[in-house]
Amino acid sequence: MSGRKSILIVDDDVAFSNLARMVLTEKGGFEVVVCNKSETALTMIGNWRPDLILLDIVMPNVDGTEIAEQLRMTPDLSSIPVIFFTSLMTPEEAAAHPALSKNRFIPKPVKAGELLKQVREFFKIAS
Repeated sequence: MSGRKSILIVDDDVAFSNLARMVLTEKGGFEVVVCNKSETALTMIGNWRPDLILLDIVMPNVDGTEIAEQLRMTPDLSSIPVIFFTSLMTPEEAAAHPALSKNRFIPKPVKAGELLKQVREFFKIAS
């Protein structure tokens, strides 16, 4: 792995995750991998150990809150930060949700520039 910050995008929306990967790679200089199947996300996280996980909440099979809970219960993965995505909640609703309140949250649809800004702010990188 290079010296760049690494990000794993876990989202069943293939078009969104590919666009997010392109923006974060080409404009942000991040190393980005996409996982479109929530049931394989934990294996990918364990094998790759990204610096940040961008995690959709609503996905088939295993939702994002379940993945985040499993991460918290796995000692060697529990320190990996998560930023949640969803189109089903407002930032205020996410702040009140017990599983989400300790994490950053980005409402969908998210514009490319806003996504890049949020990730740079998270890593404290000047734009």
